[in-house]
Amino acid sequence: MPGKRWTSAEKESLQRQLITEHRSLEAVEIPGRTLFAIRSQSARLGLIELKPPRLRWSPEQMKLLKQYKREGLTPLHVFQFDLLGEPYRSIWAITKKWGRMKLADRTRSRCMQNKKQWKAGEKQEFVRFLKKQSQRMTPEEIGNQWNLARSTVSRIQTKHGLKATREDVLLMKYSLAKQERARRRIRRDNIRNWDKRRQQREKEMLASAEQLRLTVKRLEERRCEDCQRPWPKRREFFHINEKKISIGTSRYFKRRCVLCENKRRRLHDQKKKRRETNPKG
Repeated sequence: MPGKRWTSAEKESLQRQLITEHRSLEAVEIPGRTLFAIRSQSARLGLIELKPPRLRWSPEQMKLLKQYKREGLTPLHVFQFDLLGEPYRSIWAITKKWGRMKLADRTRSRCMQNKKQWKAGEKQEFVRFLKKQSQRMTPEEIGNQWNLARSTVSRIQTKHGLKATREDVLLMKYSLAKQERARRRIRRDNIRNWDKRRQQREKEMLASAEQLRLTVKRLEERRCEDCQRPWPKRREFFHINEKKISIGTSRYFKRRCVLCENKRRRLHDQKKKRRETNPKG
């Protein structure tokens, strides 16, 4: 929808401010007119020079960009060595087209967009903070507080000779808490994975036992003393113990099924590990 028509008085005021008073477009004041409207009207009246129209990217130049991307070049290389030929393209134009054609590394682009923009005096304040806290706080902890990447904190610490050793960082309170959280997460994952494997093994054993009952006529079975379920008396379902006797080696099936025996061993190992980790006295 077109805007309100310009009056003769508005046009005269525009000419006077631009030509006689030598004001910039930003300094021109026309009540009810935006800067965009003032710029457009100034161009229509010939009061300002129009920028040359943008040149559309030719298929040949876009094809070259794709080729240079495959060859491992960057927009800066393309600009510095003038690899596109005519018409001339600025580094800004090449970079924008590179991104629009999805030739840029998206991860790196996001990192550059999120790059920290230091305010006046802020970086000096950050360095002073590092001098006080680098031996007490980890780079990750400092980064969380200042909204910086851990690598950025480490780089600035190294530049100013403030970086703590890896051994010192691992002994800091933040690192110890992080290590404990990781151990708990690993324990939870181990328990969950062990339960999944046990359930899968149980399904396989039940299916195998059912198949044996259907195919073997005189199938000898043994009842597990823990779960009280009958299983075929075979190595697949019960562990075998060996005992040296005077005439050789005696072999016999254990009283617990494989599932219950594995569970018993796991609980025993966990108790033993806890005793070793937290010895009495």
